[in-house]
Amino acid sequence: MNNHLQKTIHTMIRIRLFEERVSELKLSGKISGPVHTCIGQEAVATGVCLALSKNDFIIGNHRSHGHLIAKGTDVRTLMADVFKGNGSSMHVTDSSIGAICTTAIVGSGLPLACGVAFANKDKTTCVFFGDGAANEGTFYESLNLASMWQLPIIFLLENNGVAVTTVTEDEFIYRCNFFNIKRNKVYGQDVDEVYLATRRAINNGPWLIEAKTMRFREHQEGHAYELMKTTGYRDNTEVDRWISTQDPIKLYCDKQKIDNLDDIYSYERELIDEAVEFAEKTHNNMI
Repeated sequence: MNNHLQKTIHTMIRIRLFEERVSELKLSGKISGPVHTCIGQEAVATGVCLALSKNDFIIGNHRSHGHLIAKGTDVRTLMADVFKGNGSSMHVTDSSIGAICTTAIVGSGLPLACGVAFANKDKTTCVFFGDGAANEGTFYESLNLASMWQLPIIFLLENNGVAVTTVTEDEFIYRCNFFNIKRNKVYGQDVDEVYLATRRAINNGPWLIEAKTMRFREHQEGHAYELMKTTGYRDNTEVDRWISTQDPIKLYCDKQKIDNLDDIYSYERELIDEAVEFAEKTHNNMI
């Protein structure tokens, strides 16, 4: 297994196991505050961050555990941040890997990313946002700034088809027509496709990549949000179909014929176990 392939599968599985454990801890009451997981969307964060260098910057949103893990953060400190509660899950950062910030205000990371890109024109800045943020005014303002200043920025739209409970069916890439920004749409469950699209966008001026993906779980973790799936705001049959046939980890393993999955999962579970132990000790020492 070559280094790129090994890093790709380890990263996606690390994100998946981290998020699954966070969900369990939230439901058991060990984590307080809002928690949003990216289960099902692992290929987007992984493909993008594998294409970026350590010196490049990322800016996330309220669902950014996976972005930081893919960029190379220590899962122990990330888990400890999540354990803090009071919204810390949505406000994680790691300057050592270029993760400037994450923000809970929908669309607020977009203009911030323009500022970072303007101040660091020798590097690439990538801002992650969702389809809900693509309907905010800051999206268009940021596209305008990026176009006028020819910023080295990638607008990475994770289009999971739903903004909380509002189903979206727009083709957002066409909204760039008025701003002279290069753009393309990729299948967000294919990590290789995301990686190649990101490589193409680096050092190529402002670029919008729309990655079609699926949020396998509800908008937020918790018992109240578990009830959302019964309200019929999205087609649960379609969600189940994506989970069974479009899981990015399974797709990649099948494509690359990875046969030592048990060893990989065992290694990554140990890392997550250590992260939880570290976070619990840190949290208890703060009480």
